[in-house]
Amino acid sequence: MAKLVIDASLAATWCFPDEQTDFSNGVLRLVGETIDLVAPTLWAYEIRNAVLMGLKRNRIDKEGAETLLALLSDLDVELSEPPSYHGVFGLAETYGLTFYDAAYLDLALRERSPIATLDEALRRAAIRAGVAIFSITPSP
Repeated sequence: MAKLVIDASLAATWCFPDEQTDFSNGVLRLVGETIDLVAPTLWAYEIRNAVLMGLKRNRIDKEGAETLLALLSDLDVELSEPPSYHGVFGLAETYGLTFYDAAYLDLALRERSPIATLDEALRRAAIRAGVAIFSITPSP
């Protein structure tokens, strides 16, 4: 199965119905069928923080939060640490990214995998770095 680097900006949409898009829902449908998800370890913290903030801001209730956490766990996202944080820092400097976003770019480069993100700065940097941006091809 092909690997896909997923970032928290996209995965967070799965947590809140008002943020879901055809693209984000399409990615979710493909998980486990044709793609395996991979993300830097920080993804686990970012996405769970999104659920926590949703709970604190009353966007979801406790039961909804627990359901979302179970869904995230069931996705079986492969988490990865970089071989060098210095390299991630260099990517952040080169492409004008936050260190967090550079971690996703670093992983996509190392895995030679496309990236799925809603973050425009990360999309632009990925394109400049030669990383494919994942898209969902409409069915005929």
